[in-house]
Amino acid sequence: MTPSEFDAACRELVRLEPYLSETSGHRTVARNAQAGGSEVSKHLLGMARDFASDEGHGLQAAETTAEELGLWAVVHDAGSGNHLHCQGLPVGLVQRWWLAKFNRGE
Repeated sequence: MTPSEFDAACRELVRLEPYLSETSGHRTVARNAQAGGSEVSKHLLGMARDFASDEGHGLQAAETTAEELGLWAVVHDAGSGNHLHCQGLPVGLVQRWWLAKFNRGE
């Protein structure tokens, strides 16, 4: 998934599940460490976002919607509390071709 496709999928997710609010997106290395993020966190590439809702309302349904939109998604209670984590790349190391094409050191 490209960065623009990821952005479009996240925008569509919020349109379909309007109770969601984004709580985290692109992170610096320092901010990622503060949040307890992985060294291979997709937040570091701007390819992951976290969403919360009032009292966890609808997070399971939003996880399903996110997956239908082609996102890797999981509801978990880590870092900032119970939230929906979505990313546009698979778990693990990112392919070198993707980094060369889309990661411009931002």
